[in-house]
Amino acid sequence: MKKIIALLLALVMVFALVACGGGSGETKPADDGQKEETTPADDGQKSDTTPVNPNAEVEVDTAKPYPHANEDGTPNLDKIAHFDYEYDYSQNPKFKTTYVASSSYFLYQAAADAIEAWCPSFNLEWMGFKFNNDGDANSYMTVLQQVLDEGAEILIVDPDATIYPTVVKMIEQYPDAEYMPMMSPATDGDESAPTPNGYMVHPFVGFNSLEVGHILVDKIWQWLQDNYPDADPAEVGCIAFDFTTSPQLHVRTVGAEEEWKKIAGASADNFWVCDCVSAGISYEGAKSVFPGEVAKHTEIKYWLICGILDDWGLAAADTLEEAGLTDTSVVVTFGGTGFIQQWDEGISNAARYACFTAQTLYDEPILGACYAFKMGWCTPETIWPSWVDPEDCGKNGEYSKVMLPTEWLSEDDYLHYLKWTDLYASVDTYAYLKGYDDVPVSIDDFSSFVKDFPDYYTGER
Repeated sequence: MKKIIALLLALVMVFALVACGGGSGETKPADDGQKEETTPADDGQKSDTTPVNPNAEVEVDTAKPYPHANEDGTPNLDKIAHFDYEYDYSQNPKFKTTYVASSSYFLYQAAADAIEAWCPSFNLEWMGFKFNNDGDANSYMTVLQQVLDEGAEILIVDPDATIYPTVVKMIEQYPDAEYMPMMSPATDGDESAPTPNGYMVHPFVGFNSLEVGHILVDKIWQWLQDNYPDADPAEVGCIAFDFTTSPQLHVRTVGAEEEWKKIAGASADNFWVCDCVSAGISYEGAKSVFPGEVAKHTEIKYWLICGILDDWGLAAADTLEEAGLTDTSVVVTFGGTGFIQQWDEGISNAARYACFTAQTLYDEPILGACYAFKMGWCTPETIWPSWVDPEDCGKNGEYSKVMLPTEWLSEDDYLHYLKWTDLYASVDTYAYLKGYDDVPVSIDDFSSFVKDFPDYYTGER
């Protein structure tokens, strides 16, 4: 029983880790103290809205009734949670805001830092980052009870996904409190539901893990076509990392295999999985098992690797370099902080691309949604009406699931996007990077809105 409990606690950490796409931080290069950012991914929403440059002199419209209001003054419920630099947030009450996580692990700390950074812009009172470090559900509930008793009005919550029913019941006892889940959706635990942990009981902002696998394979295949279009299919192979006991990680690998079989043609059978369930989510763990996978296939000259997480991707890149295969190989990851640190140190190998979302862009619509609920502009059942996934939208189809915008970063262009995310959120998260000050950036270079709705979203409740 103790072994089972230990495994479950480990998997809770895995789920929290993968929900935001990051690596474990245990990269081969020494950790320089920079916090992990969440990673990008997926399809999204059509938008003609361009954020106003927060560093420019912006005339605040005190008569504007809502952030990103429609021309006729009605609320645009698909955009209302995003920050609007033309809207006067100071005219509204200053709500007490906190983040309650099940650990002080660095990914949670990065999320807390981003929420705190947004609070002055939204005119919110930051109560601090609250957490319990023992992984115990009762302890988490104790911390949650304390912040509610202290008057928390906006709560971003990150419990073990299995205790969400209890978390929701407690928050509902405080009528002045509004909440949003962070790294996993709030669900009811109904075992008859088609998704893990039950039906959604609240809207959610995050990623589609199956699509993550698809886009990672699309990227590595495009690299092969761009660089070695005449490669012998028999010499082309793909390895995708996996963690089979974690549904959120495993489904990325499932998506990668689906896409590889679909697009790889004569190389379709050259797909293998490197399962790290016994090695762990770390650089060292991946380094202990990945070389063996490569050694099994000496016929492969062109390696296309789905790193899934940063640490695994870095371990793969180093292994391929040691085998003299860097020039004919590519490694991609969903996340990117580890790749960014390596590029910043001047290390160049097969770790070529990272699918990335800055933590500030992750947190913005989550915090903004709570704000909209508190202001009475919308409810959890009415926000984001275009973001309805018919396969996962609550027992009665009333909740939305927003996909976050992502960008592909490479060694040649990562500074541009990272500096833009700092500009957009009025922070200096990435100012430590070499060459940061020399990169020109405009607020119009990117958008905090995703480009297109996923095809399977219905927009109907």
